[in-house]
Amino acid sequence: MPEKHILIAEDEQEVRLSLSIILKQAGYRVTTAEDGLEALRQIVELSKSDHPADLLVTDIIMPGMSGIELLDELDKQGIALSVLVITGYGDKEMVVKLLRRGCSDFIDKPFSPQDLLDRLPLIFEKAEKTRKAREKEVTRFFHEKAELNRQIKSYQQNIDALREQIESAVGAYQNLVHIQETSYKVSIAYRHRPLSELGGDFVDVRNTDSGCDILLADVAGHDMGASYHTVMIKAFFDENCRTGNDGQYFFKLLNRQLLENGKNEHMVTAIFLRLNLDTMHGEIVSAGHPPLIRILNKVPTPAPLMTLGDVLGIHEDVTFASRSFPLTPGDRFLLHTDGLTNAYRIDEATRKKRKLGTDGLEGLICKYREHLLENMVGRIVKAITGLYGYKFNDDMLLLGVEIPRKGEKYVQDE
Repeated sequence: MPEKHILIAEDEQEVRLSLSIILKQAGYRVTTAEDGLEALRQIVELSKSDHPADLLVTDIIMPGMSGIELLDELDKQGIALSVLVITGYGDKEMVVKLLRRGCSDFIDKPFSPQDLLDRLPLIFEKAEKTRKAREKEVTRFFHEKAELNRQIKSYQQNIDALREQIESAVGAYQNLVHIQETSYKVSIAYRHRPLSELGGDFVDVRNTDSGCDILLADVAGHDMGASYHTVMIKAFFDENCRTGNDGQYFFKLLNRQLLENGKNEHMVTAIFLRLNLDTMHGEIVSAGHPPLIRILNKVPTPAPLMTLGDVLGIHEDVTFASRSFPLTPGDRFLLHTDGLTNAYRIDEATRKKRKLGTDGLEGLICKYREHLLENMVGRIVKAITGLYGYKFNDDMLLLGVEIPRKGEKYVQDE
């Protein structure tokens, strides 16, 4: 092990010389300074050399710059160094100040050479433990970053592969929002009315070993950028279905990718629904999205399932809460984008806008809930677009999901 390098800051020449002789005889490399300013200069220079100082032994009272001021200046310059301070006997107030400034140890005057030498191994042992702990923390950080980058790369590769298949933004968007309604382990019905050829609403359903994963998202905007973000979301959802990560982890990965592709450019709200038909439990995770509406079998009133979560693509530090609930055969769930509840009409009497709102949507659900799922979803959207005369300023998407059941029949539509 290389010899430890100790710098002595002491204005009294006899004390400085005595300390130097004691430490050199004990096998230490020694540099001396006659005041705080000289000590600071030498510490800075040594930090750039092959033999930086490992320990500062300093008096408190020195001309030009005191020991306390020296410690403060080292802290300002970000120089981490073990410090042994020579204090006056019984100066407890000074000891408290030193400990608050990160001093490694202190020794009261007068002291014997052996008192000094006995303290040094403990100081260096403590410094070594601190160094190893920092190295371990840095190593852990880089391992976590490498793992996160590996997963991001996996998702990014999926994006690149999907992007190669896109002939145009419009064609890509139309394909992205189209799903097959008859190929899943649960019953699916949906209606989508885009405001323009390029939109930001997205829905996808994937069978899993135990049930289904469902994602519904709303990208702000109606341009090629919004369509690109929709492509990104689909690619990430495809990869997530392969990895099986839960909704919270999925949203954190997606949020990071959205930020790397342009902070605040296109914010995204989304809701992730996982249905486990083996255990008959569901779980939702929301990213600032309108709540899922649950229609329980034989319960007359639909109930929104609220869960908190941050919007995607705005902030780095995001959190998402999950909510679990039991499933019963015949239960239905409606997921929608806010373009649906924001549809409005002009009141003839007041000439003011009247939005559908959540209450209006729940009223239509109650009205048509006895119909087959496909017809219920279709009639709700038809009623909205008919009553509000297509007065909407955003994409409209409504997705209905029903847990499989046997024996019970719905009222047949005419």
